[in-house]
Amino acid sequence: MDTDHPVSGLIIPLVTALDPSGRPDPPAVRPLLAHLAAGGVTTLMLAGTNGEGPLLPAGDVRAYAVEVSAMWRDLAGAPARVMVAAAGTGTRETLRRMDRLAELDLDAVVVLAPSYFRHTEDELYAHFRDIARHGRPVVVYNSPGYTGNPVPMSVMRRLLDEPAIIGLKDSSGDAALFAGFCALAGERPGFQVAQGAERRLADGLRMGAAGLVPGVGMLAPALCADLLKAGRGGDHATAAALQHDVDRLAALFGVRPGVSGVVVIKTALHLLGLCPPHAAAPFLPLTDTELTELRAALARIHDLVGPLDPR
Repeated sequence: MDTDHPVSGLIIPLVTALDPSGRPDPPAVRPLLAHLAAGGVTTLMLAGTNGEGPLLPAGDVRAYAVEVSAMWRDLAGAPARVMVAAAGTGTRETLRRMDRLAELDLDAVVVLAPSYFRHTEDELYAHFRDIARHGRPVVVYNSPGYTGNPVPMSVMRRLLDEPAIIGLKDSSGDAALFAGFCALAGERPGFQVAQGAERRLADGLRMGAAGLVPGVGMLAPALCADLLKAGRGGDHATAAALQHDVDRLAALFGVRPGVSGVVVIKTALHLLGLCPPHAAAPFLPLTDTELTELRAALARIHDLVGPLDPR
C-alpha cells in the first residue's frame, strides 16, 4: 500500500468556516486545523459534503483553499496533503469548477457523479472520463445519498483505463460494493480506495481500504488515527472496539435526523471552541431544543471530545 497516495491515511472532510454573513472565513478554522494536526491527520478534503461545497461559489472555494492549504502545511508539516472537491451538477459545471482551481498546489481533485437528473451508466462513465482528461489527478466520490446517481462497479472498472483516476472515496455504506472496489484497487497500481461511511471504518480497513474519511474525525481525530493504525496493523479486534467509539460520535447526528449533518457538526465544533457555527443558506441554526440536546449529547461523550468551551 502506497502510504504517500492522496487517499491513503486519515482524511478529514473539513468544514468551511463562515462568518455570520455566510462568507468563508479561513482564519477562523485555524484552531480546528491545529486540533487535527495534533491528532495525526494527514490529509484535508475541502469543499466536500461537510465543507458545503455545492452551496459555495467556485471563487469562494478557491480563495478558501488557498489560505487553508497554506495554514495546513504550516501546522501539519510533511506529509500534509490537500484535496478539493469540485461539485458540479453536471460535467460542464464540474469542469468549470476545476478550472477555478488552476495553479493551486493540490494532491487531487475530488469529483462526484452528476446530480438532480438520473443518468445511465454510459453517461456516468462519460462524465468521469471527460473530467479525467482535464489534467488533474482525480478521486471519484461515490455518494449516492446526495447525488442520486450511484457509481456502479462496471463504471469504475472502465475508469481504471484512465490514468488520471487515482482513487475512490466510497460513502455508499454498501459492504459488498466496497469490497468490490477494494478488489479493483488490486488490479491497477496507483489506484486506491478510501472508506467514507463512518460506521464502517473498521470493516473498510479489513476489506483493504487505504484510507478513512470520517467527518466525525474533526471531533476526535486521535481516535480515528488509532483506529486506522490498528486496522492497518491487522489488529481488527482493536479496530472494532474503536469503531464503537466512532459510532458514539456519529450518534450526534440524531439531533437533527434525516438531513445533512453539517449544522450539527459545525455547532458541535463551535461548542468545543474549534470553529464558528455558521452554515450556508438555506441551512438554519439549531433550535434551542436541538442545541440543548446537542449539549447533552456532547456531555455524554466528553471522554472522546473533551469539555465544552466555557466561553
